[in-house]
Amino acid sequence: MESYAQVNVRPHVLQVTVNKTTSIIFPSAITSIDRGSERIVVQKSTGNVLRVKADSAFADTTNLTVITANGKLYSFLVNYEPSPALLTIDLGAAANITQDTGMLSLAGLVMKTSNQLHGVRYGSGKVKLSLVGIYTNGSVIACKLRIENASPFSFEIGRIGALVSGSHGGKRRATHEQEVSVLLTDIEVMIVRERQAGVCVVLLPKSGLSPGQQLHIQVNEKGGERHLSLSIPNRYLLNAYLISVL
Repeated sequence: MESYAQVNVRPHVLQVTVNKTTSIIFPSAITSIDRGSERIVVQKSTGNVLRVKADSAFADTTNLTVITANGKLYSFLVNYEPSPALLTIDLGAAANITQDTGMLSLAGLVMKTSNQLHGVRYGSGKVKLSLVGIYTNGSVIACKLRIENASPFSFEIGRIGALVSGSHGGKRRATHEQEVSVLLTDIEVMIVRERQAGVCVVLLPKSGLSPGQQLHIQVNEKGGERHLSLSIPNRYLLNAYLISVL
């Protein structure tokens, strides 16, 4: 008979609030997330960065469990706190953490930057997706999007994807589409309530975009059918506003 040693996992205390997001950086890629309550909202920004916030204020303590690719289990006791003491928690050092935190900083800066664009938009069922800014630090393209929900139903953000398209050939020109890997998504609110709006930032590798190509960003409704697709002309990519993180 095999015997197994009991491993006690000491829980971390995690404070969350409604209007601010807490970022947890793990030393390995996240493979599993289990919430003790639906009052906490989680979003995996990159492979090893988890963003957590409260959907609403709550009085009791709930829990959050995360398992990473290296087989380690992390346990959190989650409390509601209007002003959390920590908004970034680094649980270990890894080779890609500097890169991930740099992208988080870039996305945060774009989120706070004033909107600079209008006119590129798409609507579905009274839910509208608009491009309000496009930025670059030289190697990454950051698209700032606004989701406006004029419908009587909440819109929960699901998968966000991107692809590029371009024409090639002679007289019979063929359109070629290719998926672009999303480096990071920074979402202000996961659930856009009825008659409210939310902002999200999508980071893409500049190397994945070629001259003459058009960028398409897709925002799918989680568990729903109101999927939004925004087409961004190449001239917007060429004129992306240069931005840098100090």
